[in-house]
Amino acid sequence: MKLKIYLIIFLLTAVSTLHAQKAYFINDFMKGYTLYFVRDTTNSEIKEYYKLTENESKKIALEYGTKELSTPQINKTAKTTTFKSISNKNISVLGDVNFDGRPDIIIFYPELFDEGCYSPQATASIFINTPAGFVPSPNISSIYDNTHCVRGGSFEINPKYKRIITSSSGGAALHGIEHFTVTGKEAKMLSSYVEDGFVEGPFSQITGKRWENNQYVPFTSLSLYESSLNERKLLAFDTKNGKGRVILFKADNILYYAFQQNDEYKFVSFAHPSSPEKAGKAIFKFRKQNADYELEFNSGNIKYLIYETPNAVGIKINVNGKISDWQGMDKEGTLSSLTNAKFVNLVK
Repeated sequence: MKLKIYLIIFLLTAVSTLHAQKAYFINDFMKGYTLYFVRDTTNSEIKEYYKLTENESKKIALEYGTKELSTPQINKTAKTTTFKSISNKNISVLGDVNFDGRPDIIIFYPELFDEGCYSPQATASIFINTPAGFVPSPNISSIYDNTHCVRGGSFEINPKYKRIITSSSGGAALHGIEHFTVTGKEAKMLSSYVEDGFVEGPFSQITGKRWENNQYVPFTSLSLYESSLNERKLLAFDTKNGKGRVILFKADNILYYAFQQNDEYKFVSFAHPSSPEKAGKAIFKFRKQNADYELEFNSGNIKYLIYETPNAVGIKINVNGKISDWQGMDKEGTLSSLTNAKFVNLVK
């Protein structure tokens, strides 16, 4: 009787065990390589194995996952298919994360973990493409995982400035941002700051630290999202000397000027006024002469003059009698919009 019971339990256990195994050869994952991929699923447990081989040299460039799935028996069952036909892929080309001209790879662990993160996530392993093959980077992988562990985390590869830029969200108007430089398979933080949009006025307050002279130095600044200004933007143009962008806009009944730096941060290096409570001392003087328009304002002993003619736009900066003419290009809007405008800090 006991033997029958044990036999029944054994059969039920065998029937209840769900097992699936698939193996593929993929030729279009990355140019010049063939990807061999195996996924083994037993009940809810998933195991995977990856092998990336150079087509010409037949050299193994990357091997990762459960090695027991690399048997000749499983290899014989592999089907050749396209990468896009594979569902629930945990491997992808991340991009050139270290800016050496070679694409790098990211592989996610097939199961989600919830270790104090904002939401469950899959641990990532990033592999750097080197002449000797794809080498794991625990450093960059950790940055990627930590970024996606928090709310609204994002990991951006910025080729223009050759930076990894990560961000997180503490709400609709509070963001944490970090910039990293990358050498080989190591990333180093250049700056870390918080962008607080809860402060009064159109600008967000920047507070953080950045690497200068072999140490982290605290700094503060302002930021402005030009795309959110919409019809409030009156005039904007880039300076031909490449230093930045002039933005003239309105908020409530106050006229604002902002100069946005032309670098990886796009901070506002100078604002007039910088907050609503300073509007009373941030006066603009508007003049119209035929088809020409001028807007003048002062900051201490420095005089600014934004000018617009039928053929030109720009800003002149007068420092103790020395005038610099920063000519503009790619103009949006016009100073003529101030002709009939009324602001608490505008005189005509």
